[in-house]
Amino acid sequence: MSAAAPCVAALLAAAVLVCGDRGGDGGGDGGGDAGGDGGPPRLPPWARRPRRPGPPPPPADAALVCDLVAAAVGAGLPPGRALTAALDALAAEGYARAPELDRAAVRLSWGQDPQEFADALGTGRWDDLAEPLLLSARTGAPAASLLSSAAVSRRARRRWEAEAAAARLSATLVLPLGLCTLPAFLLLGVVPVVLGLARQVLS
Repeated sequence: MSAAAPCVAALLAAAVLVCGDRGGDGGGDGGGDAGGDGGPPRLPPWARRPRRPGPPPPPADAALVCDLVAAAVGAGLPPGRALTAALDALAAEGYARAPELDRAAVRLSWGQDPQEFADALGTGRWDDLAEPLLLSARTGAPAASLLSSAAVSRRARRRWEAEAAAARLSATLVLPLGLCTLPAFLLLGVVPVVLGLARQVLS
C-alpha cells in the first residue's frame, strides 16, 4: 500500500489536470464563463464587483515645479529640457500633468522666444515659473537661484494667505458666537438676579 501511494497521487493529479483542461475547452457548453485557454472562470455580470474610480491625481504645485526645474538647471540641463524632466518626475510620483506646461516646455526646447513662452503659460498659476525664466533669458542671471527664490516666495505668500484666511474666519465667527452666547448669558445670569431683586423690593 505504501508503494502504491505515489502512483495513486500521480493519477489523481493527472485527473485534475485533465478535468481542468476539459472544463476550459468546453466553455461553449458551460455557459461561456470559463476561459478558452484553461484560465480561471469569469464571474457573471451580476456577480462582478464594480470597480470604484480612484481619486483624481493632485495638481502640481508651482513652488514644487520651480524647485525641480531649479535642480535640473543647476545640474546642467537647458530650461526646456529641465522643465520636461521636472514634469516627468512629477508624473512618476502621481501628480497630474499640466498640458500648458508640456506645450511650453516643447516650445522652450525648440528655441522659442522666452517672452512667447511666458505668454503661452498665461497669468496667474505659473507666474512664479515664467518670470524667473524670462528674467534669466533677458539678463543672463542664473535661472536656478531665481527659481529657488520664486519657490520660497510662493510658499511664504501661500502661508500668509492661509493666515489671513484664518484671521477672517475668526472675525466672521464672532457674530454667530455672540448671538448664541449673549441670550444664554442674559437668561442664566442677568434675569435671575433681576427677578430676585424685584421680589425683595416688592415684598
